[in-house]
Amino acid sequence: MSSVFDKIRHLADQVDKGSTDDLDARARACRATKEAVLDAKALVEAVRVQLAEAWHGGAGESALASLSDFAKNRDDQAHDLEESAKSFEVVRDALAKAQGDARSRRADADALEKKLDGAWDDLSHGKGNIVFAWAEDKAIKARALVVLADLERIVVGYDAVLLAEGLKLRNKTGQVWELAGSEKRNPAEIAAIMLREIPGFAELVAKDPRLKTALLTGNWELLLRNREIAQKIYDYLGFKYVADGDYYTTGEHSVQSFLGWHDFYDKLEKLIGANLDATGEDGDNMEFTDPKSGKQYRLELWKGGYGFGGAFGGEVGFYTREPGSSDPSGYFHAAQGDDQIKVTQTIYDKATGEVYFTNDGQGADGSDKKHFWNLAIRTDPHVDPSQLAQRATIEVRDTGMRDQLYQEMTRWAAAHPDQHLTVAKTTDTPPALSYTWEK
Repeated sequence: MSSVFDKIRHLADQVDKGSTDDLDARARACRATKEAVLDAKALVEAVRVQLAEAWHGGAGESALASLSDFAKNRDDQAHDLEESAKSFEVVRDALAKAQGDARSRRADADALEKKLDGAWDDLSHGKGNIVFAWAEDKAIKARALVVLADLERIVVGYDAVLLAEGLKLRNKTGQVWELAGSEKRNPAEIAAIMLREIPGFAELVAKDPRLKTALLTGNWELLLRNREIAQKIYDYLGFKYVADGDYYTTGEHSVQSFLGWHDFYDKLEKLIGANLDATGEDGDNMEFTDPKSGKQYRLELWKGGYGFGGAFGGEVGFYTREPGSSDPSGYFHAAQGDDQIKVTQTIYDKATGEVYFTNDGQGADGSDKKHFWNLAIRTDPHVDPSQLAQRATIEVRDTGMRDQLYQEMTRWAAAHPDQHLTVAKTTDTPPALSYTWEK
């Protein structure tokens, strides 16, 4: 049976195997590729400008539009590469800190083991006595267990950073996907890491009695004022506070983005203190299929109360499913890449017209504000959720998708007149529609 010192050495060795140089090289490679992508964009743009002087008519304008789309795609790739470089640097710095801390704990363990060996060596040479040696043995091993626990906490902390940044990298498209370098974690792994973090939360709360009270009363505002807790919540669940608007939203890299959508999630809302109006409550969902690719899409809307009456707000979610799929659980993937939508969501009082807040795409990773999920929740127990209304503008990748979404939303609205959902096409550039939902 291995000793506590062997366990410490083994764990420290595992941490030491990571290469900060390799992570740094990946970050540099991302930025080098980004520069090459931007060079390609500049070349295409120069060609487009020259051709624009001579190309006219439908075919010419179509070709120029394609070149413009190509240039924009290069911008999107460059942004993804820059964000990926930042993620590799975050992991690099976290690994460097974990390795430094692990080496320090290993040195502590080596010193304790040397002291323990000395106590028994003294006894073998007639120094001291068995009682003293036994007591020293127990005391030193107890301190070694503390060192082991601290080292395990260091490893868990690094793994949390690796998970959060890994989710960001794996949600990138194009060249960035290959740079991610690992397969997706399954939900069980994510749950296990989150459960392992519970002692860390408990330690933070124990240090501040106010946080204990906040946890017991569900005071999220007070909890999120603690930077360490706020960072952990953002890393795992994606929730963050938007001061300019006074509401909470979610990042694209949240666990929710990995888990996608199952119909039974709506059935769990009472367990988490939600009381929501939701599309699809009767099994009739807003869904459509792209006639060209066969890919399936679903739009989900929610509004109402959260946190057992302590908060209110709304959500707009967009999900996808591969051609031919018909999962009986109603499973859809969170929309990624070109399938993501840009949503500007406003929550207001349907009787007075008072606007509470607007989320114009906060939470999205990129400057394009495209996301799979626009969520906005404000903590306020004095707002009646039954009086809430939601209006939003949704921008999609092309007019074809916009028209399909419009047709499905108007179909659903006609089938559910009690929902008071009105939909209108707004612009073709960008392709967008708007709606008002006043159930």
